[in-house]
Amino acid sequence: MTDLWKTNDHPTVVWANGSENWQTKRIQTINQSLLVVDIAAATKASEPESVGGIDGVYPLEIKPESDELRLSFYDFVAYSVTAEMFAQQGDQEISVGGWLRVFSKSFYLEFVERSTWATSEFPGDLIHYQINTLDHTIDVVTSNPPEILKSI
Repeated sequence: MTDLWKTNDHPTVVWANGSENWQTKRIQTINQSLLVVDIAAATKASEPESVGGIDGVYPLEIKPESDELRLSFYDFVAYSVTAEMFAQQGDQEISVGGWLRVFSKSFYLEFVERSTWATSEFPGDLIHYQINTLDHTIDVVTSNPPEILKSI
């Protein structure tokens, strides 16, 4: 099966990477072999608030009418969630995409390859997917492309 996310041709991935203000809605593991990540497009609040001592701030919020995506990773090998303010990408890492990325070379992929017994023979060639939101960076290493559903 061709992984259209890896080639950056998946229509939903193209749409998501062209959208703005994705926030993490929910991250959950199911039955120890399925990771589900829900993200939603946040919109500007209708009324300004005082946030952290700054007046007149329009916070971003997920509303019932917000666009949503569900990314389901079956038989994942590893995943990591990093608060957005601490996430970084090294100059030696190679990726395509924006909000949704796939890495052909990354420190996280090297870490998983060195720290687990997963190989190209089992479960198969490992791929590093990354979901970037305004609040988190979610890294997933798996040998299976994710299932992507728009507007869950």
